[in-house]
Amino acid sequence: MYDSNGYVTLHGKSLRELSLKFDYVSSGICKAHYEFVFVMPAHTPVDCFDDSSYNAWMIVSLKWGLIILSFLLLAFNPMAVQSVLVDRIAGAIDGEVITYSDVRIERVLGLSEGSDREILQRVIDRRLLLREAERFKITEGDEDIQKIQKRLGDIKARMGEDQLLEILREYNLTEPDILKMLEEDLLAEKFINFRVNFFVVISNDAVKAYYSEHQDEFGARTLEEVHNEIKERLFQVESKRRLEEYIEQLKKRVKISVNL
Repeated sequence: MYDSNGYVTLHGKSLRELSLKFDYVSSGICKAHYEFVFVMPAHTPVDCFDDSSYNAWMIVSLKWGLIILSFLLLAFNPMAVQSVLVDRIAGAIDGEVITYSDVRIERVLGLSEGSDREILQRVIDRRLLLREAERFKITEGDEDIQKIQKRLGDIKARMGEDQLLEILREYNLTEPDILKMLEEDLLAEKFINFRVNFFVVISNDAVKAYYSEHQDEFGARTLEEVHNEIKERLFQVESKRRLEEYIEQLKKRVKISVNL
C-alpha cells in the first residue's frame, strides 16, 4: 500500500525512512550507539513482487548500506567487528549450530590445537560421539568427576585465575560452562574406549614384525626392552584408524555444514 505521496505504508503509517540502530556492548557496558537511516524515495504504485526499479533500488541500497556499515564499524571501533566474527556460525550438524566462539574457546582453553577448520572438525567429531555416548547410556562416575575437576585445576594453573576470569567474561561463560565442556570431552573419550579401543588387539607377532622392520630405530635395545613401547605405538595407530572409520560412518547419517 502507498500513501498520497507515493511512500510505502505499513499498518496505515508511511515508511519514509528505513533505520538501522545498534549498540556496541563490551563486558556488559554500552560503549557506543550507532544509527543509520536510509531515506525511501516516493514512487508510483507498482506490484512489490514485480521486478520493478523500486525493488532494484532497495536491493542496491541495502547492499551498499551493509558495506558502509562494515567500513564504519572498522573505522570507529575495530573491536566491534571482532565481536561480530566471534558470533558467526562456523558450522552445523542437522541444524545444531556451532559458533565461531565455540571454536575459539577450544583453542583458548587448550582443548584443541590446529587451524580453525581443524578445530571445528574436532568439535563436530566430538558432538557426533556424544550423541552415540548418550544412545549407549555412557555417563560419568565419581572417578570421572575427579578427573574433570583436575583438568579444570590444570587450566587454572596454566592460565592463571585472572586470565581465566577475563576469558569467561569475554565469551560470556561461567565456570560451570567450562566444567560442562570438560565433561563432554571426557565422555567422548569414554565412548571411544568403549566402542573403539576395546576391540583393538595388538598381537605379539605384530610387535615382532614391527621390531624387525624398524630395528635401526631401536639400536642396541632388545625386543623385550621395547616390546611395550612398540605395542602402544601400534595400538595408537590402529585406534586412530578405526576411530576415523567410525566417525565417517556417523557423518553419513547426518547433514553437516562447514563455513570456515
